[in-house]
Amino acid sequence: MLRLVFRDVRIVRWDYAGVEISAGGESLCIDVLKPPCRHVLYTHIHPRHYGGVGGLAPPAVKPGDRLELGPFAVSVVEAYNMTKLINGAPVHPKGFGVGYLVEVGGVSLYHPGDTDLIGEMAKIKTDIFLAPIGGDGTMTAEEAAEAVKLIRPKIAIPIHFGEMRPYVKFRDISQPYTQVVYLDASPSNI
Repeated sequence: MLRLVFRDVRIVRWDYAGVEISAGGESLCIDVLKPPCRHVLYTHIHPRHYGGVGGLAPPAVKPGDRLELGPFAVSVVEAYNMTKLINGAPVHPKGFGVGYLVEVGGVSLYHPGDTDLIGEMAKIKTDIFLAPIGGDGTMTAEEAAEAVKLIRPKIAIPIHFGEMRPYVKFRDISQPYTQVVYLDASPSNI
């Protein structure tokens, strides 16, 4: 599937961890390398997330911030690692990156950024969970399935993975708790 339309909100998956959210004639890109959107956000500065094209990213945004970007109401939330370590230190320490809770057209979407399953997720209520499942500085498929059980979204769209194995595992564990939708990633660099 190339895109999902849910209550007049269109979602397209881009690149490795990016999404384009369109509603009301406007679009918001999160972590798209060459964003075609008017409004652009990044969860953190990293080559798989940030292509050097404008937009807002930490430290310009931080957890607790609220942004109004056209029809998009965006709450900036925590994103960090506790169990993904390099030389004993978190890959993404607290304060390095963020996640976004987006509301538009009566639909809420949660892009958690590069994060582990963290306690702050218990406060998140969303229709669509953009689930990072690759385990490379993000949740593993199993951890993302636990996040699904905690958040209880109507739809989960896996992101931040390269091969199909984590997708299949995530789908099989999560499917009883949500509708898992696979979207092909469109490369923004072509």
